[in-house]
Amino acid sequence: MDKISIVTPCYNAEKYIMETVQSVITQTAVESGRVELEYIICDGGSTDRTIELINSVNSGFIKIISEPDAGMYHALSKGFQLATGDICAYINAGDYYSRHAFDVVLDLFETKPVKWLTGLNVSYNDRSQFVSSFLPFKYRKNLLGCGYYGMKLPFLQQESTFWSRELNALIDYDFWPTFKYAGDYYLWRRFSEVTELMIVDAYLGGFRFHKGQLSENLEAYFAEMRSIGTKPGIKEFITLQFDRLIWMGDGKVKKRLNRDGLFRYNHQLQQWE
Repeated sequence: MDKISIVTPCYNAEKYIMETVQSVITQTAVESGRVELEYIICDGGSTDRTIELINSVNSGFIKIISEPDAGMYHALSKGFQLATGDICAYINAGDYYSRHAFDVVLDLFETKPVKWLTGLNVSYNDRSQFVSSFLPFKYRKNLLGCGYYGMKLPFLQQESTFWSRELNALIDYDFWPTFKYAGDYYLWRRFSEVTELMIVDAYLGGFRFHKGQLSENLEAYFAEMRSIGTKPGIKEFITLQFDRLIWMGDGKVKKRLNRDGLFRYNHQLQQWE
């Protein structure tokens, strides 16, 4: 049986934490016994009801670390050093997974040569309502390396992204916590050095927009991206112009031009292709 490790960093998250926790522990793949779940919640020493609410779930899947930390990526660093799952991901308090996300992920990791996977880019409003989604095109290694995803093209959505545990060996657990904003970009940079990010035309998870979140400070995020990114050249500039047109196009164009990097469900065969 495969094992999935999910890490959630949080601090004073009583308003959002339960929706996130429930989206993890009530996955159909978990409830059916298809997958073993390891859910690590790294709390920064909350002073509200965050820990009380998590404990009220009384789930054997959850491991709680509650102690002061130096920020979200310090919390994540601690969590992933404890993770033992075959497949890994993290989701922040307030964001949540589709109920069948783990089943889709398992279908692909078990049958395809996948080490790193993302799905539809989905967003919610502050009332937990699904408000938008789109199919990503390609995430090219050279464009990712110079920070174009986020600055020039849509972000790679962390809430929809899963990877093989072996990629955790690429993480510098002392360096990762030095990021305040762009720690996800650090991961993507490292992973892209050894494998390709595959895309599945499916809803896995989504990002909630609400006031006061760290992601609102885009300038600080981009500054951290530039600190570890490579300088783009003429090849990257030309590729960017082409890809912009594809990203702005409809899903049919993206599917046709990204056949090698995109999984879609074949309803006749009842399987992912």
